[in-house]
Amino acid sequence: MEYEPTNSSTASTAAIDAAVTAASNYAFAALYISCMILGLPGNLVSLRFFIKNRSTDWRSNKSFFDLLYILIALVDILVCATVLPIILSFLHQRDGVWFVNPTFCTIWGGLWEVLPHLSVFLVGFMSLSRTVVLLRPLCKLNPHAAYLATSLYLLLLVLRTAVPVALGEAVYMYAITDVFCFENPQTEAAYQFNSISRAITLAAPVVPICISCLLSYTIIKLNERRVERGRRSSAMNATITILIFTIVYIVLNIPVFLNYLLMSVAGLREGCKTSCYYHAYNHSKLLTWYSWNFTYVLCVAVNSTINPLIYYCRMRLVKDFVNEGMRSSSRVVVEHTQFTKTLTKRAS
Repeated sequence: MEYEPTNSSTASTAAIDAAVTAASNYAFAALYISCMILGLPGNLVSLRFFIKNRSTDWRSNKSFFDLLYILIALVDILVCATVLPIILSFLHQRDGVWFVNPTFCTIWGGLWEVLPHLSVFLVGFMSLSRTVVLLRPLCKLNPHAAYLATSLYLLLLVLRTAVPVALGEAVYMYAITDVFCFENPQTEAAYQFNSISRAITLAAPVVPICISCLLSYTIIKLNERRVERGRRSSAMNATITILIFTIVYIVLNIPVFLNYLLMSVAGLREGCKTSCYYHAYNHSKLLTWYSWNFTYVLCVAVNSTINPLIYYCRMRLVKDFVNEGMRSSSRVVVEHTQFTKTLTKRAS
């Protein structure tokens, strides 16, 4: 008998395959909780820093990159905040919890059809822009162009997500195997459009991003030979930071591209409609129950959690900003403690 996983929020716990255990569900919940606890405040602090220290000179390249960092931090905040429903679902042994509500399921699913792809665009845009600056040091990048390009791409993503639902070609549903809501195409044509278009939007930027990374690395090495060892310009340090930022992103987002690619191949080979994804994993129940959540949500959440750590380790001003904030908080705690002790002594 062919293996078909249950694909509904109303499925009973007994329907869950033996590959799923309570321990594994709690382990995934713990990973998501870590991302939320570390990533959410980390990105909020990063956002505050980038806004507070943003260059007021709109003609400077610093203003351009400050804007991109602000947009990336906003996306990362949304990513870290929206994993809460998944945490609850894992803690309740893959019960849908909030996802049972059709309206919430559609909103959450639509949001996660936009966030990963918008993040790819912003990282790619930043990487390519830094390469342009390295190749043409006198080039001035216009922040308004970044606003316009990001807005247009965001509009394209929203239309791609909303139009199939509005036309009745797709609906959002909760999958017990994936532990989140996803777009479920209702026709074969809609399915092919869904999987292929998403594979393209995730994969297409990878080639220019990799090329820009290689060019940036080459330029860095050439410049290092021209200067004394251990002395790098601030522009070169900024380039290295973006290079690290981009490489981490590529590593953590390759898995979801491979999943989309597998869906597309399975759909073309099997000629199926909405169950093509599960046909692709008939050989492995473990992949069926874990791969999609891991690649589509967890890797993205981990990436959003790591970004503030990169800012802190690579940007001296960010480190000073965070350290000063921690010292200020410590002083407030000490003063409050001393004040409380004084009141206690007076009362006694």
